[in-house]
Amino acid sequence: MYAGETAATWLSELRGGLSWHDPAWLAGGRESGLDINGELLFVTPFPRAWAEGLSPTWRWLAMPRPHIGFTANTAGNTSSGYAGATWTVPLARDVFRRGDAIRFDIFGGAAVHDGLRNTHLTDRKSLGSSLLFRVGGEIGYQFTPRYSVSIFLDHMSNGGLSRVNEGLNTVGMRFGIGF
Repeated sequence: MYAGETAATWLSELRGGLSWHDPAWLAGGRESGLDINGELLFVTPFPRAWAEGLSPTWRWLAMPRPHIGFTANTAGNTSSGYAGATWTVPLARDVFRRGDAIRFDIFGGAAVHDGLRNTHLTDRKSLGSSLLFRVGGEIGYQFTPRYSVSIFLDHMSNGGLSRVNEGLNTVGMRFGIGF
């Protein structure tokens, strides 16, 4: 996860999958459709020495991985591009066999979207601004150090910085390939 330790020296992982766009059971969703999601995670920009002195329990805090990604809605509703940082917390190793693991990711950053900022349409969200905050979490199973599958939840909103702030949620599943 550190610069110089991967095949490309800067790319850590590629993740991609599908998500459920703004589900009604999760905070009153109104938009619909299936989303296609793709994300690139880069190696942490911080030197290994920053994490080595920390307890293994807290080492993940010194290892954020920058990410960029997109979510494209297949029903013509809000799509977005995003960037930020991901922190990976190892929960368990060698769970079912040697080399596998369960992890939890926490991520945050900013997103831009093509959705509506202020609308009275009953099937669309009023997001308040074109630039939004994006936060979420993901739980994943690493089959091997290179391949994983995960379930994620993310939330985008303007954080109350605009008069209108309905927010948008997605729930999905994606596969990862580490480098």
